[in-house]
Amino acid sequence: MCPNSSQHKVKQNGAALAIALFVLLVMSLVGLTLVRSLNDTASAVASDVLGTRAQLAATSGIQTLMVELYPLNASFDSSICPTRTSSEPPIVRSYNFTAQGLTQCSAQLRCNQLDLTSPYSGTHIRIIADGSCEGGSMVYSKRILVEVADAIK
Repeated sequence: MCPNSSQHKVKQNGAALAIALFVLLVMSLVGLTLVRSLNDTASAVASDVLGTRAQLAATSGIQTLMVELYPLNASFDSSICPTRTSSEPPIVRSYNFTAQGLTQCSAQLRCNQLDLTSPYSGTHIRIIADGSCEGGSMVYSKRILVEVADAIK
């Protein structure tokens, strides 16, 4: 037996420890990268979902206002939307939704109207809906513009 064989084993044990620490460090970095990637993906999905909900809130607000403007079996209600000016239309309705899928969402509706002149006749309505939804500390919003005219001739 070689007199230096016990010293040779000590050197091998030291090398195994260094390799183990290196592997542990590399695996930790890979794990942290995966966790960060999953968090980014989860945030992107949440943003997409809340953005879609905000768009649906704006659409729901438009539909509700349209029912008020053009009630079934009744004529156009011209008292809701003021006459058009050069400034942004005023807020005429605000809705806070409680329906499933739109909780923590709201819509603010602006509108104005313009009586069309010759060669056309009728009333042109411009509706601007701002839908927003809260998600944690963030607020997601969407804006939709709709233009409607009745009896254009």
